[in-house]
Amino acid sequence: MKKVLIVDDDRILLARIVKYLEKYQDQFEAIPVSDGQEAIDVLRDQSISLVVTDIQMPNVNGFKLLAYINNYYAYVPCFVMTAYSTSRLKAKLPGHLMRFLEKPFEIQDLAEAIVETLNRDVGSTPVKTVSLLNFLSIIEMYQTSCRLDIEEPNKTPGSLYFEKGILYDAICGELAGETAALELLARRQPTFLINFSSKKEITRRIKTDLEVLISKATGSID
Repeated sequence: MKKVLIVDDDRILLARIVKYLEKYQDQFEAIPVSDGQEAIDVLRDQSISLVVTDIQMPNVNGFKLLAYINNYYAYVPCFVMTAYSTSRLKAKLPGHLMRFLEKPFEIQDLAEAIVETLNRDVGSTPVKTVSLLNFLSIIEMYQTSCRLDIEEPNKTPGSLYFEKGILYDAICGELAGETAALELLARRQPTFLINFSSKKEITRRIKTDLEVLISKATGSID
């Protein structure tokens, strides 16, 4: 039996979702938890086929949960529940393994998306669900202040610094500012950790829009 992890600190919504998903108990089991740490504990203990998560939660929030999934369960599909408008974000996200559900949404739509994803043939080449570019788009959407530490085998680790969702600075070895950002944004299979308590005094050395930098780094534009 496939298992779907549902993560939200709104216990009323969580109960409504799980109750509705009982209709599909012959296809999958819905496992409800109310914060990111509980979700991580379940991921470590059980085989999870899909994660549905909110972002804004106490203790371990959705950002930390998605980063953890990228680092340790990279091919588990993820759905993100959000109160923000996702039309612009959806247009930028490739593939089907990461979906966004704008609150309020119809639980039936969620159920149908779960069934479709669980039944989809992913092919012989697995694709990481939570890509770096997906994650950066969520930071931008939520206007989050944080430090994102990025690593990839055989490459110099580095960090991106955000103030209210705007990329202010980047450091990668001896590189800094936009040059460092371009180096980090070009990485294809990185792991990353998000830190909300960075003590670095951020001087804004990057004035270029994040989307433009991503396009440059990935070769979308010259």
